[in-house]
Amino acid sequence: MKSVGVLGGGLAGLSLACLLAQRGHTVTVYERDRAGGKLRRAAAGGLTFDTGPSLFTFPEVWRTLLARLGETDPLDLRPLPGGLGTQHTPFGAVPLPVPPGHPLFGEWQRYVAGVAPLRPHLLALLTTPPCLTSPGFLRASRVLAGVLRGHLSAEGWVAAHGFSPALAHALRTQALGSGLPPQDAPALYALLPGLLGAEVYRPARGMGAVLDALLAFARARGVVLREASEVTRLDDLLLDGLQLDGLRLTLADGSQVRHDLVVSALDPARLAQLRGRPAPSPLARRTVSGLALYFALPEESGLPATSVLPPSDFAVFRRALHAGELPPDTLTLVHAEGRKLAVLLTVPALPRDLEPGHPWVQAQLRRVQAVTGGPDLGRGAAVTALGPLHYAAGGHPGGAIYGAAAPLWRSGPFHPQPYRLGPGLWQVGTGVHPGGGLPAIFGGALIVDRLMAGPS
Repeated sequence: MKSVGVLGGGLAGLSLACLLAQRGHTVTVYERDRAGGKLRRAAAGGLTFDTGPSLFTFPEVWRTLLARLGETDPLDLRPLPGGLGTQHTPFGAVPLPVPPGHPLFGEWQRYVAGVAPLRPHLLALLTTPPCLTSPGFLRASRVLAGVLRGHLSAEGWVAAHGFSPALAHALRTQALGSGLPPQDAPALYALLPGLLGAEVYRPARGMGAVLDALLAFARARGVVLREASEVTRLDDLLLDGLQLDGLRLTLADGSQVRHDLVVSALDPARLAQLRGRPAPSPLARRTVSGLALYFALPEESGLPATSVLPPSDFAVFRRALHAGELPPDTLTLVHAEGRKLAVLLTVPALPRDLEPGHPWVQAQLRRVQAVTGGPDLGRGAAVTALGPLHYAAGGHPGGAIYGAAAPLWRSGPFHPQPYRLGPGLWQVGTGVHPGGGLPAIFGGALIVDRLMAGPS
């Protein structure tokens, strides 16, 4: 068994730490701040909010992780009313999934039928490393290719199917789940609403229950979690100048630690910096950043669980992102739960200080009120804000939430980065796996665990 150092105590790092400790390795997780990464708890007006992922989808990936750990599910997943929520497009409101009786239901059924062949293979795509000798990978890849029919971008796939403007706009909006406008996003993201249907969940105790579960699994397996322990350098240790004899971590306090193996759950650009290698990050190749606003309202908002306000013009939105400018209107996700209201605004990945009182932010909040009929968020509500500077600390330059944009051909079934970077050095996380959200986090951890274990 080996001594393993895991860089980053977010969900990817914790998931893999649990899996490696389950195999008998001695595992230490190094986290510059506190465990959880983007998923943490924030307070506003006496209420507690879970930051980070808002939706729990494709739970079969989580169950695969649990099965490998030999654990029962502690989350008590509950269906989220309304699924992916109402998409307030310029052509009218579109609930996803589209319910029977809706004018778009027939068109929705055609869309779902077109993507349905992929559903049985989705678990394999999310949890299998690219391997041209793997029958499961090849089968899933062939089905994906048949559904995409040569259209690699979300924009290309949607445009080729002749959907009505309202449904097309709603499907293009899903591409932003990759952190990219539909012109640059993988086509797979336009398929997700049809693959998900109404299977959108949230743990009964909130998304923070995911972090609580992983921390409990880690403690039970003897994983050492070192919070407030930032790694500032990573070096190979060579025996006689030739043979690798482990890797050395240098911490912010100047101390050094040796491990047989190291797994980075950091953004690949940050890992490159730790290794003393160049890490260019041009603005046009960054995914988006965000401004998350958490409001404690004096009374319940009366809004549904999820409302989505897409950009009214994706071409204008894309030009603004590439120029580093704030778009006239932006993707806005609104999550309501009792007196709690989370408003997530998409912004360019630049390390700028955006506050709730900024004129552009206030304009977007007025748009939310006008479109949803919700409360006036400009006054009378306590608010906590997390912006690009927050996401840039410990993440990709500019606070790009999904890191660097991958070429479309490496966005599924092929992956944007190698999982093994060299002898003794591996990486995991959403900067490596082409999927998004929790399925990519858990799926990537399962992949790296299997690869590190070697041939079965």
